Amino acid sequence: MRIQTLSKTLAFGALGVVLATSLASAQCPAADALEPNDDCLTAVATPNGTYNTLTVEGTGGTLNEDFYSVNLPVGEILTVDCLFLNANGDIDVYFYDPATSPACGGEVAGDYLVRGFTGTDNETVSYANPTAAAMTVIVRVELFNAVACNDYDLVISTAPDPCVAAIDDSLEENDSCGAAVALAAGAHAGLFTSTADEDYYLISVPVDEILTVDVSYAGSTDVDLELFDDLACANQVDFSFSFGGAGQVTWTNSTGVAATVVLRVTPDIATGSCNNYDLSVVSAPDPCASAVDDGLEENDSCGAAVALSAGSTTGLFTSISDEDYYLISVPAGDALTVDETYAGIVDVDMDLYDDLSCANLVSGAAGYAGTGQVTWTNTTGAAATVVLRVYPWASSGDCNNYDLNVTLAPDPCQNPLADDSFEDNDDCASAVPLSDGLYTDLFASKADEDFFEVTVADQDVLTVNLYSPVVPGDIDLYLYDDLVGCGDLASYLVRGYTSTDDETVTWTNTTGTTQTYYIQVVVWANSTGDCNDYDLEIIGSGGAFATPMCFGDGSGVACPCANESVFGAGEGCKSSIGVGAILTAGGSASVANDDIAFTITQGRPNQPSMLVQGSSLIGTAFKDGVLCTGTPTERVEVVFLDGNGEGTTVSSIVTNGNVSPGDTRYYQQWFRDPGGISPCGNGSNFSNGLIVVYN
Repeated sequence: MRIQTLSKTLAFGALGVVLATSLASAQCPAADALEPNDDCLTAVATPNGTYNTLTVEGTGGTLNEDFYSVNLPVGEILTVDCLFLNANGDIDVYFYDPATSPACGGEVAGDYLVRGFTGTDNETVSYANPTAAAMTVIVRVELFNAVACNDYDLVISTAPDPCVAAIDDSLEENDSCGAAVALAAGAHAGLFTSTADEDYYLISVPVDEILTVDVSYAGSTDVDLELFDDLACANQVDFSFSFGGAGQVTWTNSTGVAATVVLRVTPDIATGSCNNYDLSVVSAPDPCASAVDDGLEENDSCGAAVALSAGSTTGLFTSISDEDYYLISVPAGDALTVDETYAGIVDVDMDLYDDLSCANLVSGAAGYAGTGQVTWTNTTGAAATVVLRVYPWASSGDCNNYDLNVTLAPDPCQNPLADDSFEDNDDCASAVPLSDGLYTDLFASKADEDFFEVTVADQDVLTVNLYSPVVPGDIDLYLYDDLVGCGDLASYLVRGYTSTDDETVTWTNTTGTTQTYYIQVVVWANSTGDCNDYDLEIIGSGGAFATPMCFGDGSGVACPCANESVFGAGEGCKSSIGVGAILTAGGSASVANDDIAFTITQGRPNQPSMLVQGSSLIGTAFKDGVLCTGTPTERVEVVFLDGNGEGTTVSSIVTNGNVSPGDTRYYQQWFRDPGGISPCGNGSNFSNGLIVVYN
């Protein structure tokens, strides 16, 4: 028997397809045959069956949710299918236990048992009775978005839970270590395990071979593996706390004779009680059983190191009993970079020494996921020879094949060609004034920081983008509001200090007057490289035509669950990423030019969002944020956020928003924040707002 575990994820939903199209009106008939059932106390008893032509009303009309009471016998699973057209209104379904739910009908985590809240047609929700007696489940049907109503059908069914009683697969009975059954090499599909019916297998492993067992499964219940090298299952030699549908255990037979191991397969009780699974068993010769010389042997010790020239060298081999050592010549002033690549589960590590006795370690690489790198810069003033040691990480295995790539290049930090055009601007007092624009071919080092100053009008939003690769030197960006503490890396307003390419900082001037701000560009003190080139972009977005307002920092309407952002940061209420989203505008407020565009930053990465336009200004806590765009409210454009949580409108705001010269409009970005981790548990949030007066 195969079982299916349903997993509900928050999809594009009401913030995408529904809001991106004109909402079709449902028929909205009179109260359906099961009314009144508007709260948990009036929930209608509904046995298994199909209930057609039901109606639920939302906040766009007279709010009238529907509640149903279902008896769930012990040892059974309740499944409810709610069938509807999402274009007419996004319906969500919640399950409650009236005996334990602190707020039957609530939407905060802990109120409900499970829920179905995708943004597509139909919802399917399942729940297994975990108790030793029959229980009552309250089913709530609600409209997610503000429409008048929608029609739906409801299919209610209960069925025995396959996890309650053991389900035998073709290899049963193998429910204990002593009852383990033989498992041959190859693929084995259609297996089943539960907390009441664990599985045990005997696997024969020839001498000097490596056993690999892979498990694959579907659903939310993880399937774990344990491997024992004795028939009493007392000595565990490997385990796999599987995740995401897969897991693996391995063991090398180095006993000198053929051996039998025991494999135990169990469900992870933290994720569920049972699941189906498939196994793949592979036994292959161990290449580490005997040393395999590559073309550069013998180079098994520091004293026997062989010369390695710049370029790529492939087909190399190292083992615990056969380490590799290489001599590399580095010209004066050059930077040496050695990259390694390898396949398989055995990690390959590297050590670099600047002496021929391998006593002074200058760089090391703990190889991981198939790559590793060591670097060294020759600052001795003369050509130098270093020694590279390559060896397997013993905790991951005994040997592996690998390739090396050796690169030598002049170190720009030792002798930069020249200061850039803004030098000398090495402290706040000598900061160079900048205006909006892109400034290219700039240079900074640990010994030569750069400082700039910018003037920002009241209510304007300053954005500073620094474009630079993280190699050779990791450049960070700091913003200060005065000369007191400027450059101390502690008194900053905001900073960009990631360990990846590029940095961005954004700040809104809410002081009431024009302010001067200071920008510090600095190479991170712990960066491997000492310098780097960069480009700097200054954007005074927001400008006179777009005035920021409706901040989620407590300066106005309070955020719904005390999730205020940092005061003065110009953000909306905090989302699950720990900061609020920022909305800025570029272009102009000219209707004739039709060039205004809105950009959201610091939103939830890889989620849909919607630019919302209001004709009046309000202030009310809604979802996880503060809604300030009042009636009539228009959905202007869907914007998909990238991996940084950023996105910009591309369509005509003038056309989509139906604006004319002289109109005042209010804008916010509404974005999804799914997965049950948003601060208030409501699944979406808002940026700050902008006021635009069109001309």
